[in-house]
Amino acid sequence: MDKISSVLDDTIRMLTIHGYRVQRIVYPEDHNKRSIDIVASHEERKPLMIKVVNDTSDLRPGELSELRDCSNILGAAGLVVANNDNGEEIDDIVAHEKSGVFIVGVGGLRSTLENSIYVVKRQGNYYMRVDGEKLRAERERKGYGLGDLAALLSVSRRAVYMYEREETDVSLQTALRLMEVFGDKVFRPINILEEGEKSRYIPKQRRYISSRLERLSNAIKDLGGELVETKRAPSDAVARVDKEKMVIVLSASKEKILLKKVSESAKVASSVNAKIVAIIRQASRQTIEEGITDTDLLDIYRSIDEFVSEIRYEKR
Repeated sequence: MDKISSVLDDTIRMLTIHGYRVQRIVYPEDHNKRSIDIVASHEERKPLMIKVVNDTSDLRPGELSELRDCSNILGAAGLVVANNDNGEEIDDIVAHEKSGVFIVGVGGLRSTLENSIYVVKRQGNYYMRVDGEKLRAERERKGYGLGDLAALLSVSRRAVYMYEREETDVSLQTALRLMEVFGDKVFRPINILEEGEKSRYIPKQRRYISSRLERLSNAIKDLGGELVETKRAPSDAVARVDKEKMVIVLSASKEKILLKKVSESAKVASSVNAKIVAIIRQASRQTIEEGITDTDLLDIYRSIDEFVSEIRYEKR
């Protein structure tokens, strides 16, 4: 855990230096059962939801998928910060992509925030991003046709066409050949926070929704929205209908746990400009209202039916 604490401290320090408002998530209390360790907001940038580990081998598939789905619905950039990738230190200009989530080292976090990530590793292979306009200009300046450059690179003519349209990234082997011909000026950094890189990953099937959330999920889908169950976050679900983002908390067996879930969910909600939706027993209302500082973020309902009725009314 000492190594995790070190990465957490370094990550928070790096984010703060770059102007982010940073909050630590401490629920669930077991770090190994938590998909989000840090939320961070910035006046001019997309909010961040970050998981911290010592080594990528410590990551569980459920953590990655939940981080990916939550960040996508809540309009944040999901990111993992790790010391190592399977025992090897992660290079400062490389981002590793797994299950649609990018993984960087602490040095790579600095590169990410300063837009100087140049290499992405996917499924064991390394790729770089071509600046299509510069590649086309340099090719034409040297008098090469598409076929000429394709022959030099040992790729198809269509591949060169796609590079220039930036429809595909370039393998590291091909990138090295391009550098021999044009130098490094035809490459550009990969802005993993802003360019929608996670959209490359399409889950094979929808995750299982628990029975208590199934009715709520169906109602939100009927309204054209989307809901994702969260099992490793403070909330029980996150949802979005049109532009409205929601962090949803359901009743807990103990009011102390419920208060913890709501207060930690408030950190997430405030970072991504979302509402906390608490669907709870009437007896828990006073406990929650007394325990949360920013009640403007909070909407309380007695039942799923009451909540569904209101969002349907607002949708009219």
